[in-house]
Amino acid sequence: MLDKLTEDQRRVLMIWFFFLVFLVVLFIILAGHKITSKFKDEVDKNYSIVQDYSRYYTVINILDKYYTALNNESYDDVLKMLDTEYVNSEGINKDNIKEKLNKYDVRTTYKGSLMCSKKLGKGYTSYYVSGEVVGTNTIKTFDTTLYEVVLNENEMTFSIKQIDDSQFGGDCHAWFY
Repeated sequence: MLDKLTEDQRRVLMIWFFFLVFLVVLFIILAGHKITSKFKDEVDKNYSIVQDYSRYYTVINILDKYYTALNNESYDDVLKMLDTEYVNSEGINKDNIKEKLNKYDVRTTYKGSLMCSKKLGKGYTSYYVSGEVVGTNTIKTFDTTLYEVVLNENEMTFSIKQIDDSQFGGDCHAWFY
């Protein structure tokens, strides 16, 4: 069949063949780029208000667990929950944890109000939480406290550190003033 084609017809057929190969290669490259960009982790530049109630209550439950461990004087558990850099920078250890973290003579809990989130990397999300420390058996509110909770969704772990409003930045920053 190709034997019966003239030289010009063969040349046109070869051009079409190379054009088709070029299109297939281009399609493969674009499809590969789309797949890699789909799995490429994007990092948020600003914090945004958490509107997912499930995520909000997950983080609040983490802080409840933290306060329960403090109230029960389970200091090993508290140290496991705290961010390692925070523990080192604040000089927190098992012997001084009560003086450094539990400033109240009564059992307390945390009542979160505003929560902002920022994606840090694949599976890591930072949550800034503003709320009040309240007595569990009293109606007394002690003070407003800010926390950063980092969730590692890859390993289903978290870390907590107390922050002040100068450490917070992003879309939710104006809420703290």
